[in-house]
Amino acid sequence: MKFSYSPISNAANHVMEVMKFRSALSLMSIFLLGGCSQTHIVVKPDYPSALIWDSALSEDGGRAAFFVLTAVDGTPIEENSMKRSIRANIGRGRNLYPMPVERYVAAGKHRLTLTGQFGTAAPIEYLLRPSSFAKVSGEIDVELKPDMIYRVAGVLEPLRREVWLTEWNTGTQVGEKIIDLEIAGDAQKAMAGAQFTCCNLHYKDDWISDTNETTLPMIPAGTPIVLKGFGFNRASVLIDSREMRIGHDYGRKQETKEQYLAKLMVNNDPKTRIKNYPPRIQEAIAAGKVCKGMTREQVVISLGYPRTDSTKALSQAEWKYWTANWDEYLVIWGEDGLVQSISAPPEVLSLVSIP
Repeated sequence: MKFSYSPISNAANHVMEVMKFRSALSLMSIFLLGGCSQTHIVVKPDYPSALIWDSALSEDGGRAAFFVLTAVDGTPIEENSMKRSIRANIGRGRNLYPMPVERYVAAGKHRLTLTGQFGTAAPIEYLLRPSSFAKVSGEIDVELKPDMIYRVAGVLEPLRREVWLTEWNTGTQVGEKIIDLEIAGDAQKAMAGAQFTCCNLHYKDDWISDTNETTLPMIPAGTPIVLKGFGFNRASVLIDSREMRIGHDYGRKQETKEQYLAKLMVNNDPKTRIKNYPPRIQEAIAAGKVCKGMTREQVVISLGYPRTDSTKALSQAEWKYWTANWDEYLVIWGEDGLVQSISAPPEVLSLVSIP
């Protein structure tokens, strides 16, 4: 199970929101850490400033990936999320629960040092598996906007080590992305001869199911993909240099895993076709949703192929899909071959379709 945190999303009224967040976090810390953690309230200064949050993702019980601000204009930042998390978890063995850290930085132009690094509460882990404690660090030039919330983001994977800054409300990248170029070179070699994902694929952790639940995180259609090998009812792949697995979970009686994967991996980039679709169709595909008037090809690109155990043939008048909460919905086709309607409860309909 992965445990992660991210900053509050409302940029207005910073102090009140931070205090609310800290209050909730304090209660959570007492529950998780037996009261051993200490919290503090960061007070907004009286000069124009921006709030920068660290972020973290627990990889397993004893290790977490931290993406932190480590210096501003060459001046080191003494406190960051990794340091606080390790202190807060002392005496708990391998257990490591990420703890958030934020700080105000004067608005204006700065050179920020960002670091992505694995941390552990058990120092012996560094000795037992030193190669797994990857790190990437570097400097970026940015101009921080007053009253804006930023987040240090990143990824630490075997073929991707990157860290960058984003605007929290929009997710927009700010400044350059810091990349481990040696690892990037390895990734380029590994992705040689890549094909493309036929459609939007949804995933949980590293698993992509043939249910392709609509509301899970999404890999856009046309993302480079390389087949690494097959296992029992699954395939190992690299998708944009990320190691992932594609599970043939439900349609095994109707098609082999090789046949299923052949549908997902295509030689022609679907983005070439997408850019020629009407703006409304492009909007639906970019969101991984469906709308009236789409063709079968367009629905496949946006929602993926329907499961073959529930939709026996693409010529059927109804295609069945699911959300991550296992809410069913139907795409209903008209005689003209276009989407006539989407059958779903109102609360589901808003999640899977656009007007």
